[in-house]
Amino acid sequence: MANEYAVTVVVPLRNEQNIFEKNVNLLTQEFDIIFGSENWHFIFVDNASSDQTPRMIEEYQARYPETQTVYEPEPNYGRALRAGLVHSRAPWVHSIDIEQWDIPFIRWAWKNREKQDLFIASKRADPTLNQQATYRHFLSWGLNAVINLTLDYSGSDTHGPKLMRMSVMRKIIDVCQMSRGQFDVEFVIRAFRQGLRLMEVPVEYIDRRPSRNLMLMKIYWNIREFLRLRRILRTYPYQGPVRLYRISRHDVLRDS
Repeated sequence: MANEYAVTVVVPLRNEQNIFEKNVNLLTQEFDIIFGSENWHFIFVDNASSDQTPRMIEEYQARYPETQTVYEPEPNYGRALRAGLVHSRAPWVHSIDIEQWDIPFIRWAWKNREKQDLFIASKRADPTLNQQATYRHFLSWGLNAVINLTLDYSGSDTHGPKLMRMSVMRKIIDVCQMSRGQFDVEFVIRAFRQGLRLMEVPVEYIDRRPSRNLMLMKIYWNIREFLRLRRILRTYPYQGPVRLYRISRHDVLRDS
């Protein structure tokens, strides 16, 4: 049963037939080592795929019956991520993208999980690790600057992989109102204001596929949504001093 696992790995998927099989097999091998083969399972969230991704998920599930599949009918990353988190019954959830991950982060966060409530993989914390294309680097910087300015957040990143303690994060996730790319922004900000223990960890970032959205449209949409999120969070005050911690890549590699 899903609730017997120590950790659930939630993976939103939309039209990933070109990379699904290779990447998920690599991740399975790594997770068996890091978590222990009997201690974890996948929740794949099919986010209205129109290619062979659903068939590939079925084939994987036939080999690993503990795998769960959730269907989200609207192409919406935030709703897909939320659906995966809601369906997990494990005490820990690791959210990850099928095209982007960092094994040292996953290993280190799991090893040190009892010390924090939310581990955030930051592609911006260490510029020597960030290999984004120039325009995407600029976009990432701009979006985070808007988050810092409009939401008073002092972290360097809110997107990307995370390890979260569900006993405290589930209550926060349940009250989140945003979707798409702003869902995880919202629950990070709420956790930050709640005074939970957040650890920001620098990760290696490599562009493995082109962006699916036009940059100018993405900037416009995100600024509009950040302003909406700011209005929502006006009634969600700080619960005391924030507890945001950072670690260097050197220390992660030495201790993982």
